Amino acid sequence: MAPSSALAQSNAGARSASPYEAKKFDFSHVKGLSDRALELHRTLYEGYVKETNALLPLVSGKEQREGSDVAKRLSDDGLVRRFAFEYNGMILHELFFDALRGKSALPSESSAFMKAIQTSFGGFDAWQNDIRRLAQTRGVGWVITTQSARDKRLINVWIDEHSHGLLADWQPVLALDLWEHAFLLDFKPSERSQYLTTLFDNIDWKVVASRCS
Repeated sequence: MAPSSALAQSNAGARSASPYEAKKFDFSHVKGLSDRALELHRTLYEGYVKETNALLPLVSGKEQREGSDVAKRLSDDGLVRRFAFEYNGMILHELFFDALRGKSALPSESSAFMKAIQTSFGGFDAWQNDIRRLAQTRGVGWVITTQSARDKRLINVWIDEHSHGLLADWQPVLALDLWEHAFLLDFKPSERSQYLTTLFDNIDWKVVASRCS
């Protein structure tokens, strides 16, 4: 997979204004997360795809809204903000699920991903520890490892509501869903750290490395 392929495909879809299709994911090698939890989570993702498609003709200007200028402006304000939430929810879940394929070996030290981790954090363990620190943030959200298009450095960020906290011109490399719906069937709310360990044990690092340049 080429870096940023998921985002590139989605951007191409946005230009053509054609409906998005929910992707299929193979969770057969995932250990520590129940089939029920994964299926419910996948169904939630399909809801984001559905809502994105419903909003697409509205934000693209293909459907005109009636009412006063003020009413139209307020409607547009709400729609574009809602579209960002639904669309980012769709994309982040695709990034999350696509890397959740079961335990795999780490990429070679010569890979762009491992080199970027070494340069940005000093090593793989330090990078993971930074994610664990961010994962203690109260509330629901995501921890995302992103790469700067400008200087290739990596940084971990916490984002709320799918669209609050994403950095412009930074490519998501790894997305970790820490909303409670992602783990409550298998872990208690107080066991987020155990859930995070389970995620790390099921990441296909080849997929993550393919997103890094």
